[in-house]
Amino acid sequence: MNKVVVITGGTSGIGLDLKNLFEKNGDTVLTISTRALDNPNHFSCSVSDEKSVKQVVDEIGQKYGHIDILINNAGFGMSGICELLPTEQIKNLMDVNYMGTIYTIQSAIKFMGKGSKIVNISSAMSLFPVPFRGIYASAKSAVLTLSFELKMELQPLGIEVTAICPGDVKTNFTKNRIKEFETNNRYGERLQKATEKSDSREDKRMSSISCATKIFKIICHKKLKPFYIIGAKYRLLYFATRFTPKSMLLNITNKLYGGTK
Repeated sequence: MNKVVVITGGTSGIGLDLKNLFEKNGDTVLTISTRALDNPNHFSCSVSDEKSVKQVVDEIGQKYGHIDILINNAGFGMSGICELLPTEQIKNLMDVNYMGTIYTIQSAIKFMGKGSKIVNISSAMSLFPVPFRGIYASAKSAVLTLSFELKMELQPLGIEVTAICPGDVKTNFTKNRIKEFETNNRYGERLQKATEKSDSREDKRMSSISCATKIFKIICHKKLKPFYIIGAKYRLLYFATRFTPKSMLLNITNKLYGGTK
């Protein structure tokens, strides 16, 4: 049966690939992003704008009568030294990555019923934070926790909720990530070295379409688990960390990604 699918951040990367997959499946896909496109199924607004999000979702809901699948994919990354990051940039990241998810969900639920699904794109970094990426990791951790809470809250309504935590994916996400290289004597060149090491792995990341295909297959399941990790390496790492003392895990991560080498 044709489904009505709403995807935020659906005009690039994983979101665009998901759009194409659902359309090939015969579903009606509505995208929301800051891009302006000449497409009646696309709505241009920032998910951080609560009023605009409500207007867009209301328009979709009133036109189609229901929303079957909501995929909260909009977001961007940030790297920098927490002590020195501009507060306004931190607020903006939280508004898009976290508050935008809340605004969209709040607006969409009244159009969702039994069998509907809410899929929140979190990140493997919500489970495995690394130095100098803490703000982004915190936002995605908040999305993960929100998903757990909503799964319980909406269960009596028959609305399925899950969070997807992809590992490294080859998209423009790294290129578009805000990078603040301000440092001081306390941190020296650690941030620069850590960023270079992270960016050097770009060619080794899984392709966007591969990640999107895995997510698409998950969404097609009748019942959804509380969360999914995309990437065999990260699933194995998650299993291992369940038996590893947190202090040891943080020390190892800091040595690998803290820019000390």
